[in-house]
Amino acid sequence: MIDISDGLSTDLAHICEESEVGAEIQAEAIPRARIGKTGVEADLKFALHGGDDYELLFTSSGDKPIPAKISGVRLTEVGRITRAKHIVIRDKNGAGRELQPQGWQHFKK
Repeated sequence: MIDISDGLSTDLAHICEESEVGAEIQAEAIPRARIGKTGVEADLKFALHGGDDYELLFTSSGDKPIPAKISGVRLTEVGRITRAKHIVIRDKNGAGRELQPQGWQHFKK
């Protein structure tokens, strides 16, 4: 489990690197903020790479169903862990591309 304060793409990469796995995520499943009075949905780029979110990212066993809530907190399934050592993001049509971490990276020159 990790907070996604450095951005979903970067913190997911940390989990994958430490666990020596990859991930496949669905772009349409990633929650996005609503902006302004009109409620326009934020761009996917901000949802993937923006930081300072007060959210947690975690993995769970694939043989157990994901509950809708834990202790009253809503959960959102955004993807799955894979054996591959890279992260793929899939669009609503199933087309995939490798996702490079572009969030905040501490100690980067």
